[in-house]
Amino acid sequence: MENGLSNRHHFRQSPTLISGKYSLSRTETDLVFSLLTEITLEDKDFRDYTITSKQLSVKLGREVVPSRLKATVESLMGKVLKIETNEDKWEILSWFSYFGYDKGVITYRFDKRMKPYLLQLKQWVSADIRHLVQMKSEYSKRIYLLLKEHQKFGERKFNISELMENLEVPKSFRTYSNFKIKVLSQAVTDINKFTDIEIKNIGTVEKPIYFDEFKPSRSVQAVTFHFKKNLIDLNSFIQWIRELYTGVPLFKNKEGRILMCSQKGHLYYSDGDMETLTKEKALIAWAWLHTNREKLVCFKEVVETEEEIRKKIEDMIDTPPHK
Repeated sequence: MENGLSNRHHFRQSPTLISGKYSLSRTETDLVFSLLTEITLEDKDFRDYTITSKQLSVKLGREVVPSRLKATVESLMGKVLKIETNEDKWEILSWFSYFGYDKGVITYRFDKRMKPYLLQLKQWVSADIRHLVQMKSEYSKRIYLLLKEHQKFGERKFNISELMENLEVPKSFRTYSNFKIKVLSQAVTDINKFTDIEIKNIGTVEKPIYFDEFKPSRSVQAVTFHFKKNLIDLNSFIQWIRELYTGVPLFKNKEGRILMCSQKGHLYYSDGDMETLTKEKALIAWAWLHTNREKLVCFKEVVETEEEIRKKIEDMIDTPPHK
């Protein structure tokens, strides 16, 4: 496999794509998201991506059977994605322009109209396919991505009718009681069990409540989720920083040197010399940052400009990471 791309687990999508309207089965959703991991930051255009069925099986966490794959692709190629900016501007897109299978080798190409939403992105939502494939519901995967889009806020409010439209839920889910059980509550279970974010219980242990219901009249019109980052292990923490906080001040030591993470994932000091930490020093610094992660400015549950972040970091007097 070229450049070992099949070992990739993370993918990026634009916020516009995250909020698009489409309906895929759980199997179709997992296939699309798994194949998105083959796109690299360097890709300026789509190409023919290739992956073996064995490698795809590893990504999906289940065996890829050729006959089932063919049926999934045939169904998927007939489904569209709708992006609506307003009443005067909308697009109807296809995920793929080509899909082929030959003796265990899968070749595919994304539709060229998807380029603004998948390539050379200035804003994006990133996710780990290993989190997504474990979720039981395709709607849980979509809600997870929508929450990830607002992860710096720590909360997101959804208009119920708009969320139903975006998820394109079937008619049987269009009553709030069914939608709450089949979609919202299942999403809470899946997200808290399998992903890197945790939806907060705003109720009690005896009577848990995982989202606020806005009910101005007789019916619930909106719900708000409150969530936090679930960064228990060091590897997840490092990946989080590398994907979401590159080029952002992480910490300032007593010598006044600001520690940052480069787009290549390396820790460095952003002063005149732009010194990159050696592997040994980086391991120590990563461990320190992880242990003290709640103190880092970039992990505050508010969105701030880089200037505001730098101002706050100037006032921090905590012990710097060991060199």
